[in-house]
Amino acid sequence: MKNPASPRRSRAPAAFLALLNRRSVDGALGRDIIRLPVQTVAAVLLAYACMQWLNLPDIAWGAFSALFVVRASVEGTIGEGTARVLGALIGVAIGVSLVVLSQVGGLAIWWSIVIGVGLTAYISMRWPTLSYSLVTVTILTVTPDADILAGAMHKTVAIMIGSASGILAAAAVLPLSARRSVRTSLAASIEAFGDLLVQWAAALNDGSQRPCLHGRTAMEEARQRARDMSSQARTFPMDLLYPHGAAYRLHDGIDRLWRTVTLMERAGDVPLTDNICRRLGPALDEIAAAARAQVEDLAQALREDRRSAPPPRFGSPLRQLDGIIEAAMGDGGFDPTERESVEVIRWALHEVARELDALAEHLDGGSARR
Repeated sequence: MKNPASPRRSRAPAAFLALLNRRSVDGALGRDIIRLPVQTVAAVLLAYACMQWLNLPDIAWGAFSALFVVRASVEGTIGEGTARVLGALIGVAIGVSLVVLSQVGGLAIWWSIVIGVGLTAYISMRWPTLSYSLVTVTILTVTPDADILAGAMHKTVAIMIGSASGILAAAAVLPLSARRSVRTSLAASIEAFGDLLVQWAAALNDGSQRPCLHGRTAMEEARQRARDMSSQARTFPMDLLYPHGAAYRLHDGIDRLWRTVTLMERAGDVPLTDNICRRLGPALDEIAAAARAQVEDLAQALREDRRSAPPPRFGSPLRQLDGIIEAAMGDGGFDPTERESVEVIRWALHEVARELDALAEHLDGGSARR
């Protein structure tokens, strides 16, 4: 069919947008490859310098704490550092108490090891963020210092300095906000969906081979990165500062949108005739254009973290498609096989429209704020 607004003519821009989405995800991952080593080196050097300046023992404990608390975002590092300090305090309290009790009671050292490791193992399973308590209690009970209290205090101070060094390095050297990264990654994921929808509509328009919609690495990476950054933004104590219920709902809404890809692939498997393409082509053009406009507005709202004005819906193009289909069926324009194919296509498009509108209403209500 010859339609100047055909999605076929949007394939080059669509490919360009797909490349941009890929580059935005690759760029984020590439920056992580640079950011994390630089932040880690800065954290270890800062912890080492601080421990040397204060002439404190157990420098290795401070350096290792700085090494292991650095995460891909400031919020994630704060959460990891806080959890490490809390776990260390719990482990020190349990370890020192058990060693002292075993010395006073004349018990074999393995009793304190069994009780301490068993108790902190339970704590680690019950509250995984406190798993470092298992490390500290094991060190204290297996190889107790001559002055157990002084040794535990030195280790605790070293862990605090190392964790603080990691947090400071994450905040000062190439900092990345997890909450900002979540919005950027989700926006890239939605734009990738819009690009897929245009390509799919173009293939339906001209009856060509429909594109494979699953297995797009860049899109999956964008979604995975969004979830990873979202979990980092919700680590303790950051979860006390920012509500996270809305973030869960936002992720669920985008996941529901992506699940419509399965419906689109099912519609892409149906046989298409020249008759179907000729009758539905113009309506599919308008639906693809309206959907792209709505997707771009949603992505922009996510990036700016704003309460979006109601984005354009493509209910009108869908109603036009429904009218064309009903008219064709009413005058016998489709044979039974074509009727089945057309209904599958219409069903898939209505589900896409429903999920896009649900996501738009979620953002319009301001619930995208996390």
